[in-house]
Amino acid sequence: MKREFHANFAFALQDSPIQAYALDWLVRKSLRLPHRWQEVGAIQDDFARVKILAQAIITGHKESARMGTRRNPTGLYYWIQKKSAEFLHRRKEFIQRVIPLSPLNLSLFPPGSWAIQVRFTLSKPYLSKDDVDFYILDNPVKKEWVFKVPYVAPSQWKGALRAAMTRILVEERPEPKEFARRRFRLTLLFGDEKGEEPGAIKGLAQFLDQTGGKESARIYRNLVRAHFGIPSDKPMPHFQGRLYFYPTFFDRIGLEVINPHPRETGAGKQPIYFESVPADTPGVFTLLYVPLALVGKASQEEMEREAEEDLAAVAQGVRAMLTKYGFGAKTSSGYGVAEINEFLTRRHGEHGG
Repeated sequence: MKREFHANFAFALQDSPIQAYALDWLVRKSLRLPHRWQEVGAIQDDFARVKILAQAIITGHKESARMGTRRNPTGLYYWIQKKSAEFLHRRKEFIQRVIPLSPLNLSLFPPGSWAIQVRFTLSKPYLSKDDVDFYILDNPVKKEWVFKVPYVAPSQWKGALRAAMTRILVEERPEPKEFARRRFRLTLLFGDEKGEEPGAIKGLAQFLDQTGGKESARIYRNLVRAHFGIPSDKPMPHFQGRLYFYPTFFDRIGLEVINPHPRETGAGKQPIYFESVPADTPGVFTLLYVPLALVGKASQEEMEREAEEDLAAVAQGVRAMLTKYGFGAKTSSGYGVAEINEFLTRRHGEHGG
């Protein structure tokens, strides 16, 4: 028995006329099954059909499986333009029924806990890179592993927000002691910095050392060591931050085309296709703040005071990430910027939670 999906539905092994018929059936442009490849009719899921298009890369139907033409769209382009909306909307509704996408009752968490939820609309398309190995395009947008809906993973949100808040710190460039204090607060929020290794500081840790200066770097490490009770002759600790991120799911998908123009000719011949989440698509960003490390070590007043300071800093960072810096890939070109429609905060003890 053939157990591998592409081996069971071998589009590439069919003859060219059957492949042409199959392309239209796979993207629901035609209801007519290829008469000499009836087995493919067993595939009912839309995205499973789209996966078959990847085999066209090694056939003469590669471009038809990707785009076709503006007057006669085919393949993935046709499915995205004509059929994807209903499929993605149905999947997103199912996800919202079975997966909690908002913080639970905050009364279950320690004093000082809070949550932020932001409803936004994309002003520019959102780009990201999926981790699939075999796809009809080289640049598919990141999709949830099971439901195949475009989404922003919690780890992506964490990286984007940390980058935004780090940029705010660097752009404001406070004096060394204040730089170290704010850097320390970011570390408590997001966890230890990448590159903080004994004898070989690199990455984010090295960048902030160079930006803040030697004195600021020394103060920062003293703050971290004092907080965790780490002696000066021991390596810096590895630890988790106080922020917990929720995924964001989208119910629309689009295509972006970049066509590099050589200076010699001024005409592009090799367009590069990117799947995207198009502009005007709504989304919801949610995070939860839980100061677990302070439980039993600080008074309720101290926990709430730190929570208020952290809330103000994170709220500023979230606004900057969404409206100024962007999130996802190619943010330097303006992608991933959004308009905030609603910005909600909820603290421990408010409204019964």
